[in-house]
Amino acid sequence: TSLVVTACVAASKNNNGNFDGNKNNDISNSKDGKYTQSTSAWEVAKTLVRERGILGLYRGAPAVAMRQATNWASRQGFTEWVRPRIPVEGALGELLAGCIGGTLSAWNTPLEVARIESQSVVMKKRTGGSADGDDDEDGKGRSLVGTMCDIVEERGFGALYVGIIPRAAQACYQTLFLVCVPRLLPT
Repeated sequence: TSLVVTACVAASKNNNGNFDGNKNNDISNSKDGKYTQSTSAWEVAKTLVRERGILGLYRGAPAVAMRQATNWASRQGFTEWVRPRIPVEGALGELLAGCIGGTLSAWNTPLEVARIESQSVVMKKRTGGSADGDDDEDGKGRSLVGTMCDIVEERGFGALYVGIIPRAAQACYQTLFLVCVPRLLPT
């Protein structure tokens, strides 16, 4: 599902004209590499595939795949690791283990921050906004590690953990309902 979502996000971000979502921008015709406000997501996707190939739809896909794989492996793994160490038995212990496991799974927030940054830089350049950073002529952009290094260099190490509290809360919620509650249901 990550690959489908990434392609849809790429098409919708291109269609917005500007990454910040400002729909009042005067965007030129798609022949110039930019899109009008009425350009459909399908037209944007066709243009991206024609100009850059199928991989043009997947900006930030390595970061998405890495984050998704580590998300669920971490949620399940941390929950399983914590479960026998919780002194509380029964449903309360299961839910507590899920909360702790889910919260610990937010360790990979830097991958999400790098994905957002890499996609925003490419989209800003695509729509004519100013975006600093290296971008190859063929539009491939920076690697995941390169993007993370740029973030640390420009904004400091803490910038890799922007939004960790909401992510931890969301991970706790998802772990409770997708890892712990199924274990509690009668089979």
